[in-house]
Amino acid sequence: MESPPTVGRAVDLRAVRVRPTHGASEHRLWDRLVATHHYLPFGGLFGKGLRQVATLGPTWVALVGWQAAALKLAARDRWIGWSAAQKRRRLHLVLQNSRFVVLPAWHAKNLASRVLGLSLRRLAGDMRAAHGFPVLLAETFIDPERFAGTCYRAANWRSLGRTSGYARQPAPTPTWRRHGRPKEILVYELQPHARDQLSQAADDPAWQAPVVSEPDGEQLRSLFEFLGSVPDYRHPRGKRYALRTVLTLAVAGRLAGHRGVTDFAQFASQLTPRQRQDVGCFYSPSRQGYTTPSITTFHNILARLPPDTLENAIAAWASQQSELLAREAAQPAREAPGTSRLSGSEPTGRPAIAIDGKDVRGVSKQIAEGRCMLVAAVEHEHGLVLGQVEVAAKTNEIPALRELADELDCSGRVITADAMHARQETARHLLEHCGADYVMTAVKDNQPTILDDLQHMDVSGCPTFQTVDKGHGRIETRTYAVKDITAPEWNDYAQLHGRQQAIRIVRERQMIKTGKTSIEETWALTSLGPDRTTPRQLAAMVRNHWHIENRLHYVRDFTYDEDRCRAYVRDMPRNLACLTNAAISIIRCQTDFPFVPRANQHYAYEHQEALDLLLNPPAI
Repeated sequence: MESPPTVGRAVDLRAVRVRPTHGASEHRLWDRLVATHHYLPFGGLFGKGLRQVATLGPTWVALVGWQAAALKLAARDRWIGWSAAQKRRRLHLVLQNSRFVVLPAWHAKNLASRVLGLSLRRLAGDMRAAHGFPVLLAETFIDPERFAGTCYRAANWRSLGRTSGYARQPAPTPTWRRHGRPKEILVYELQPHARDQLSQAADDPAWQAPVVSEPDGEQLRSLFEFLGSVPDYRHPRGKRYALRTVLTLAVAGRLAGHRGVTDFAQFASQLTPRQRQDVGCFYSPSRQGYTTPSITTFHNILARLPPDTLENAIAAWASQQSELLAREAAQPAREAPGTSRLSGSEPTGRPAIAIDGKDVRGVSKQIAEGRCMLVAAVEHEHGLVLGQVEVAAKTNEIPALRELADELDCSGRVITADAMHARQETARHLLEHCGADYVMTAVKDNQPTILDDLQHMDVSGCPTFQTVDKGHGRIETRTYAVKDITAPEWNDYAQLHGRQQAIRIVRERQMIKTGKTSIEETWALTSLGPDRTTPRQLAAMVRNHWHIENRLHYVRDFTYDEDRCRAYVRDMPRNLACLTNAAISIIRCQTDFPFVPRANQHYAYEHQEALDLLLNPPAI
């Protein structure tokens, strides 16, 4: 559909570009602009479609929307000349231009024709990239009472006549209503002889969409549905709010940056009646509306809910997200500003997992045991929190790592850990029980014999890799030398179970202002052999291990103020930490926000977007 007539504003048409939208944020913005500026109501694109935006520098000037073609269109079908069976197999090769909007500030002469031409030139390639098959024919409808279709006719679109003036009515049994306003049908062949190709006897193999192993129903669930699997410990009598309703509101409040049960209740009270209904709030006949949980409800549930059940549900959701993100591993990664990851340098396949513990200091000061320690697993690539366990009383992180590794699907992955876990039982457990490899990012004085063996190794002539970083007032050069110790003569050296290579890391720091230089040497061990990894990849895994400090522990401490939180009643500290992990993982899955605080600020105002992330299943 065309936008209103242009008014002759001067625009450099050669600088206009057309591209598909990227990410959920641009999709939502595109939808909002179309709903605002197009004369027809907009409920989304139908079928496998495409959103395109025309830009002039960073500014959006026009919007083009493509969706699945009309199922029944007699004039088009007669023009193509295909049979009913051919149409069933090939209708996806026809795409309908359902929306075309030039934004009000950019009604310029010839701009609509320029945008339409650029869109058509890249349409087949964009559809192949987005959905795996090309398109041969484009179609659109023009309301002759509103528009003349000038830009379409100038681009050599062919008119096929008019529709019969009926509209399909949504219903379990489809019905058709005559509206009395027939539209003109226009088509455009995106490839030479597209009409003949659509009506030819044999199908071209290139027309078929690639067979993709879709996740099953269990993997396509939203976080709201995963939270519905948490067993409700409460007595059935007197329950007003479903458990998943309260937990969903708490996670949404965490997304908006709220830190406690009082803020959760306030966040819920600000939702609209429709949003309350969508989350499953209680409808009060006396108040004639949907009510939200009180502070006491949030407090009682988060204090008494068995944390293992909540963590299992969120871990299952995180595992789903990890598998879906792994399907996009072939696409170039877009790094958030400020990260120092060696982009694209880790081994392909399932991303490595960093495991480390964190003391919740605010709670530790309030409880008799004097310590509340949680061990979490974070995926290197995307920063997803895959799971978390609490360190048992009178023990430490070492057995907790093995317990957490058993709960995760670590098969075929690499586990990175710090010097505390460079122990025989941990290495053996990861290799033999979990089917994973390990990179012990440091070996220190807790293993004096292994450390002494490593320090006496000669790494001259070994493969090396070097990185140089500048920041925090210093220039830091890291040199990684990787020594193969699989030969029999090394059997009595650095006897960590399954070790294949030793890594010497030399860090040279030069202070920019003073010129002072310091040198530090550390050693690491890995079960990955030289035939399975390179020095560059090992360097990336050693560096990326510390993302668990920067992208999880730091965020929990400073963004969500966890170390100053004094909520210590029963299981509330662990449940709050689990909600925080879920919120951080949701934000990490979005590419719109380089930093968590910026996402918190956004969702504090955009409640609907926060709820959509929880209520809707992930996009495939």
